[in-house]
Amino acid sequence: MESKRRTLGNITFLERVSSAPLEQMRRKLVISVLLLGAVASLVALYLQVVIDATNPVDLFFLPLMFILFLAMGVALLFRSDKLALVENVAYAMLVLYGLAMLVYQVRYTLPTIHTFSETMFWFPMLYLVAYLLHRRAMAFRIATGIWIGTVVLGLLFTPFGLLWQNRDASALNALFQFYVSGAVYAMLLFAFSRIEESYAENRMLAYLDHLTQLPNRRYGEAVLVHLFHQVRQYGGAFSVIMLDLDRFKKINDRHGHDVGDRVLKRCALLIQRYLPRGARVIRWGGEEFLIILPEHDEAASLTIAEEVRQGLASSPHEGVGRVCASLGVAAYRPGDTLDELVLRGNRAVGYSSLQTAV
Repeated sequence: MESKRRTLGNITFLERVSSAPLEQMRRKLVISVLLLGAVASLVALYLQVVIDATNPVDLFFLPLMFILFLAMGVALLFRSDKLALVENVAYAMLVLYGLAMLVYQVRYTLPTIHTFSETMFWFPMLYLVAYLLHRRAMAFRIATGIWIGTVVLGLLFTPFGLLWQNRDASALNALFQFYVSGAVYAMLLFAFSRIEESYAENRMLAYLDHLTQLPNRRYGEAVLVHLFHQVRQYGGAFSVIMLDLDRFKKINDRHGHDVGDRVLKRCALLIQRYLPRGARVIRWGGEEFLIILPEHDEAASLTIAEEVRQGLASSPHEGVGRVCASLGVAAYRPGDTLDELVLRGNRAVGYSSLQTAV
């Protein structure tokens, strides 16, 4: 968890999805889409060859997309850290294919059948995917750039003289509708992204502790419910660390609540400094924090808890001095409920010490 938080305007939709414990689901979805795209490319190429309806754009791009999508889908099975790179490479390939197909359609298909073929029905998806992969401002620039690219390519390659000479109103109307609908898609997606962002921000505030800027207990319980479901269905392990700041009431009584609040905020930052990737620290209530460690057994969690305890003890606070913490570790056991797990963590908390649940 980052100590400096980004605003929702600087986070993509998929990053917000991934900030919930759904990163694994996102990777599986991308792999499925890539493999489906590879199969679709191969089938489309085969059918075009069979009915002798190939065109130079498909002959170039379809084999390339089959190889690329298949390779990236397989690669993601072993290198989940390359997820963002794979998404952007696949998207760039689709944009190039869409623009190349547009050139072919306006140059050859439009004057012949007086409209676009079914391939261009998928073109608006390029605008949508931009908002899935990029931040709102960047997505809007990408979508606008793609639309401007279609206009420029249309002006360069559409045989307007031939269409006007033949009084081909159907072809001109199809071209006009394509450009107007593209602009409308891009603007509507921008508007919907603003609405979604506003909703997500309000929802986030309901799960945020305003003092420490950490997720609150409600969020922590939602994460734990998900982890319970995940380990029961797929197996695995996770643990929690209950952390209680020692003698915190004396800090408030002696120095005032403003100083106590400052100590709490600094402790929240210090705790995050010693946590591994994927861990979450929750403001559980008062001077209590709950650390959630997915895919960590009891032994690994004890090591992390000791690092956190030593880190807090070795970082004195201005005007207050050292603030120690007591920690208790509880690992998931088959049959556990959320309350039982947290209760074991609470019972394991030892004064100025580190213990594990029994």
